[in-house]
Amino acid sequence: MKRSKKIFTRFILNFTKKYLSENIYSKVLFLRTFRKFKKEINKEKSYAKFSSNLDKINEFEYKITSQNNEDGIIEHIFKKIPNNKFFVEIGFDLYEFNSLNLIKNNWNGKLIDFNQDECFALKSLLKHYFPNTNAKILAKGVNKENVNDIVYSNTDGKIIDFFSLDIDGNDYWVLKDLDLKKINVICCEYNKWLDKDEKKTIPYNPHHKFNNNGFFGASLLSLTELLNSKGFDLIAVDSSGTNAFYVKKEFSNKFEILSPIKSWKFANRFLTEEQSEIIKKEMKNFKFENL
Repeated sequence: MKRSKKIFTRFILNFTKKYLSENIYSKVLFLRTFRKFKKEINKEKSYAKFSSNLDKINEFEYKITSQNNEDGIIEHIFKKIPNNKFFVEIGFDLYEFNSLNLIKNNWNGKLIDFNQDECFALKSLLKHYFPNTNAKILAKGVNKENVNDIVYSNTDGKIIDFFSLDIDGNDYWVLKDLDLKKINVICCEYNKWLDKDEKKTIPYNPHHKFNNNGFFGASLLSLTELLNSKGFDLIAVDSSGTNAFYVKKEFSNKFEILSPIKSWKFANRFLTEEQSEIIKKEMKNFKFENL
């Protein structure tokens, strides 16, 4: 998009948001996003792998509307365990998120993100392309103090089959305080810049803002030990080195239980070698909390 067009688009959005109704603003966002959204939800499956350190479950990876290859892992998991097709996802991108392919396959649930514009747009997009979905969208920031209320409000006591967490910051602390008794499968992002044998997280900061410099989230080992203590086993790490999948122990006999050290993965999909080296150097200056 040319710079002049971007400036004009930004002006229209800001004007509509400030002076017109929320309904009109949502329609403007829809017109801006619907073509790309349609293209994304109709993509062919991609089976590319991003790491050589693969486990057997990585054979099932594929990507349609997830950021990496989470779609295939999710499908594989729910072929093996019972479910009522209900999800909760915290932190999503408008065009790529873990539950979008589930919505395409008639799942319902709840999507939560602090970005109000993306929430407005997604409401309109889902209503247009999936008119039968009952997926609810909530524009709200999540922290350890409010996570239980946000996750479980208006769920009518349902079991959450699939819970996805990607808030690029306080993930460890949110999981620590979240009641997991009514959740069967957890997908959460780990910080791949922290090494396989490190047990670290960022200190809790409800005002943390993501900066792609390596200072976010928690190590795979720390997340796995936390979730082990809360009744979950690690059964997948996607080949991009982004997300880890955990299932409740009552279902884990259906899968190979993985070691967070042996199955840790690091792959640079979106960064140049030079950018990666800069982050590795910066990591030495950050004050992570040892667990």
